[in-house]
Amino acid sequence: MTVANAPSLARTVRGELSFASIAGRTHLMRQLTPHPFHITRPFHHPCDPQGMATLYLQSSSGGIYGDDDLALCVRVEPGAAVHLTTQASTVVHDARGRVGARQTVTATIAEGGLLEYLPDPAILMAGSKLTTRVHAHLDEGATLLMADAQLCHDPDGLGRSFETLESDISLTVAGKPLLLDRFELNGADWLTRTGGYRCAGMMLVAGDLRAGGAMLEAANSLSGVYAGVSHLAARKITLLRFLAEDGVALSRALKTIWAAARLALTGQIPAARRK
Repeated sequence: MTVANAPSLARTVRGELSFASIAGRTHLMRQLTPHPFHITRPFHHPCDPQGMATLYLQSSSGGIYGDDDLALCVRVEPGAAVHLTTQASTVVHDARGRVGARQTVTATIAEGGLLEYLPDPAILMAGSKLTTRVHAHLDEGATLLMADAQLCHDPDGLGRSFETLESDISLTVAGKPLLLDRFELNGADWLTRTGGYRCAGMMLVAGDLRAGGAMLEAANSLSGVYAGVSHLAARKITLLRFLAEDGVALSRALKTIWAAARLALTGQIPAARRK
C-alpha cells in the first residue's frame, strides 16, 4: 500500500470556550478542550479595555497533522471583552498523502461584546495541506478584530513547497451576511503570486470603522512589508492584507497593526503579550 492510498486516520475534535462579563470583568464561563486543545488560565492586563480577559490557546500535539479535523466554537456574551491568541505559531506538518488538515473557528459575539482573535501565523511545512475556516456571527453593536497569517517553510532545503492552502472567512451581522472571503492556492504558485514574498497576512475589523487608516499607516511604516486595505464603509468592515519578506517581518507587522487598531478602537495602547 502506498502512502497516497493510506486509509484516513482523521480525528474530529471539537472545543468550546464561552466568556461573560460579571461586574465589569470578563470571565471564562465554560471550556471544553479535548486533546489536542489546551489553554492557559485567563488573565487581565492593566492596559487593556475595562475587564478584558486574555486567553492563550495551546496545543499538546506539536502541530496539525495529515488529516486532523479541528474545530473551536467561541462565544462572547453581551459586554464581554476577550483577547484570544496562541502561545506560538502553529506548525502544519507534511500531509504525507492524506487529505489534509482542516481547522474551523466559529465565533458568536453578542451586543457590546469585543473579540480579538489573533492567532500567531501558521507555518506551512513542505507537503502540507491546510483548509482554514472562520465563521463569525455578530449582533448589532458587537466588534471583531481578527488576524490570519501564513508562512511557508522547507526544512530540508529541497525546494519543496506546501501543497494547498484554502481559506474561507464569513461574517454575518444580526443574521445578515456581510462578507464572504475565499481563496485557494497551490504551494507551487505561492512565490509567483506574492512576487517573491514568503509570508502573508491579514487583519480584519468588523463592527467599527475607526481602525482602517491607522492599520494601513502602521503597515506602511514597516520595512519588508507591502500592504493594501479594503474599506467597506456601508458594512462597517475594514480588511487589510499584507505581504512580508520573512517571519520576523510578519510577526512585527501583526503586532504593530494590532496595536494601531486597538489604539484606534479603544484609545489605549495594548500591553505586549509575552510568548
